[in-house]
Amino acid sequence: MRTLIVQLPTDLPHPAMAYPHAVVGDEPMAQAVKLQWAAGSLLPRTAAPAETVALVPAAALSWHRVELPAGLHKQPARWQAALQGLLEDRLLDDPSQLHLALQPDWHNTPRPWVAVCDRAWLSAHLQALEQAGVQVHRIVPELLPPLNAAPTRITALGDANNAWAWVSHAERGVWGQAFNTATPQLAALGLSDEERSLAVVQAEPGVVQALSERMDLPARLMAPGQHWLDAIGSDWDLAQFELRANAQTRRLKQLQRGLDSAWRSPAWRPARWGVLLLVVTQLAGLNAWAWKTRADWQTQQQGWAQMLRETFPQTQVVVDAPLQMAQQVERLRQGSGQLGAGDLETLLAALGQALPADLAIPRQWTYQTGQLRVQGFKPSASQQQSLQQSLSIQGYQWRAEGDAWLMRLTPPPEAKP
Repeated sequence: MRTLIVQLPTDLPHPAMAYPHAVVGDEPMAQAVKLQWAAGSLLPRTAAPAETVALVPAAALSWHRVELPAGLHKQPARWQAALQGLLEDRLLDDPSQLHLALQPDWHNTPRPWVAVCDRAWLSAHLQALEQAGVQVHRIVPELLPPLNAAPTRITALGDANNAWAWVSHAERGVWGQAFNTATPQLAALGLSDEERSLAVVQAEPGVVQALSERMDLPARLMAPGQHWLDAIGSDWDLAQFELRANAQTRRLKQLQRGLDSAWRSPAWRPARWGVLLLVVTQLAGLNAWAWKTRADWQTQQQGWAQMLRETFPQTQVVVDAPLQMAQQVERLRQGSGQLGAGDLETLLAALGQALPADLAIPRQWTYQTGQLRVQGFKPSASQQQSLQQSLSIQGYQWRAEGDAWLMRLTPPPEAKP
């Protein structure tokens, strides 16, 4: 997955501002970073990289450790207010004007880190990048405090005329000091002799010699932008609280732009033709299936009509062959004096055959053509189930209707085209 890394300058955005950026490939940790500078409108579009990461410079962040109240992780609505209350006495500005972000997996950390930066500054840069067509997916700090009691790191960035030495301390966070060729010893970094001797010191090529001379410690050469790869390789994401909702909106807009690009871009023309061919094939298959189903139904209807005319030649017009056949058979039955399935005697005989042995035939009933209404009859649940199953086998329905029970013929299924 390709990633576009854009470092946010510490100044507020303006039309002439150039953003340091780099594009890394599928395995960023195994490659060098090629730093470039470009205005927001000239940055690589997000259609090429799969992810865009905004890098918040170390100079724009302050770090604080907090002890969160027990059970706070179960109350997401209180997270931001709780952080503002805990940090109110430590911050120079009003916490409501600052953006706060908790470290990853803070639920399982006794004293998690909180990164703090100016909310208006961060929002202005995100908005400027969005207006330039660059959709930010993640926001990460440039330098991080070491986790799990890792050794202190000293990172020197810049060149001989504009250099910064940054300290990443497991207990005190991240802080830095500017230096140049005229700066004396860097004792003001605030580290004890033991911490300085155990620290991991690394520096970019432009400042490696100056740092080694002023700290009297050997500094490991670090490729320019290498610390960017360490930053995006972490699980940090500063897009929390109100910026999280904005991030979801940005992802939705990016999806809309991606769909629009897939619809209009010449590069997607083969895919569009493939989708169109698939849709046409499916429509043709559905139409063929519907035509065959209708033809089978018409053939069945014609067969019923032919059977009706052969059995009852006096039938002149065929509208509903199965229904007309049933009516003609009913007339023949009535003419011969035979009992039908809907006659009273047949209904009573079927009910008597279906009744459980411990139930007698009810005495209160009312007969209408094709149905029998039974009153004063209170079978148990098991008896009701047995009665219903037995009558269903004989072709009758048995159901409750108010305080009575209704028995009638099961209607034949409707013919469907």
